[in-house]
Amino acid sequence: MSNEDFERHMAFMLEQQARFDANFAKEQAEQREYNAQVNARLDKTDRQIAQLVGFTGVLRDALIGLTHHAERHDREMADQVARGKETDARLNALMLVVERHLSSHQ
Repeated sequence: MSNEDFERHMAFMLEQQARFDANFAKEQAEQREYNAQVNARLDKTDRQIAQLVGFTGVLRDALIGLTHHAERHDREMADQVARGKETDARLNALMLVVERHLSSHQ
């Protein structure tokens, strides 16, 4: 191999190495950009999950409140029914007294 061939071969090798280095640097930059985009999406997803957890807590508290309200309403309705039955019994007793009173005065 002559000096000229050797120099051309070395120039070719150096050119190939420079292309490889340039491509490698470009790939690294693209990978960093991609990683930054992925991390941004992950951060956004983490924030959205945190919001959903917060909303779930609010909904849970609202559901518990509504459940307590419904239970209280059911108890109050049962009390009203019981009082209504007592009132019915007392009205029936009063009507009997009035009917006896009226029938004894006729």
